[in-house]
Amino acid sequence: MEQPEKAALMPSLWRPTLISIIHVVAATAVYWHLITGGWLTNHYQLNDPNIVNLVLAVFEPIAIVSVIAYWLSRKRFLYRLMFVLCLVQILIGAGALVFILLFMLTWHPKMM
Repeated sequence: MEQPEKAALMPSLWRPTLISIIHVVAATAVYWHLITGGWLTNHYQLNDPNIVNLVLAVFEPIAIVSVIAYWLSRKRFLYRLMFVLCLVQILIGAGALVFILLFMLTWHPKMM
């Protein structure tokens, strides 16, 4: 009798798996860009105009820790947290894509 009740409370297995994959891929991509861009290898100062990098460097480990915590305990709260953080990951990726597209569409090379 408890099995149907438990199945109704917990999401199916493919959703957490998909969300986990999105988190891992996005965090890997963001940290790869931070490392290859030199931001993580240089000394950071609070008056740095590129504060977005600090936000990303703090957010990505939180997202990965939420994935690890969910798979260790499988609590409903952690699933919701992981889902909300996944939406934030998608918004971050969409914002980066819009920025790149706007740059590509509006950049004009200077002719000598």
